[in-house]
Amino acid sequence: MAHLEVGPITVRDLAEIMGLPVRDVVDDLEHVVRSLGPGKLHMEPATCLHCDYAFEGRRRFTRPSRCPHCRSERITWPALRIG
Repeated sequence: MAHLEVGPITVRDLAEIMGLPVRDVVDDLEHVVRSLGPGKLHMEPATCLHCDYAFEGRRRFTRPSRCPHCRSERITWPALRIG
């Protein structure tokens, strides 16, 4: 949680810092959301690097596999922060 309070960070970056698989970090984040309560964890949406499509409203912590607009697979990870 300390890394989330500093600023926006991706799940992938959290996994690298903690030395855990991404799937384990996603499971842990689901518990963090429940303990923090609604509206405390903010997520900057994943975006397509090809057409700049933003995945607004997506609540998953993982990266989408493909853009629904241009079908590109070059997608950024969503960034998370507490605040």
